[in-house]
Amino acid sequence: MKCDHIDCGDTEKVWLPHIVREHHRGLKSHHFCIRCGMVKNIGSDRATGRGYFINIISQIEKYLKLPGASVRMRLIVKDLEKIEDFDDAYSMSKYAQEKIFISIIKKYYPIPDTTIQQFL
Repeated sequence: MKCDHIDCGDTEKVWLPHIVREHHRGLKSHHFCIRCGMVKNIGSDRATGRGYFINIISQIEKYLKLPGASVRMRLIVKDLEKIEDFDDAYSMSKYAQEKIFISIIKKYYPIPDTTIQQFL
């Protein structure tokens, strides 16, 4: 069940490591959700919606020009929908989304990571 996050107050913030694209940047104070306890992503690397990645799938399909494109596209979208917090800007970073997205694309297309990253 998806949570409608509510921030804790400024006095309740917790000090946690600040990580940007797998690089530690020291400690920063983070808000957390008072309903579910999820710690808020405070970096500039914010998560985007599924629509952004669906548009990228479409661009990859046009680039590759392979038969069965609509079927593969639908399977990829279904896999993205199965990931519960994929578009939750509170708990997910864009970098984490990109890693998940690349792994799902590679499941259906035999293309290298660098080709996929060109579209991101």
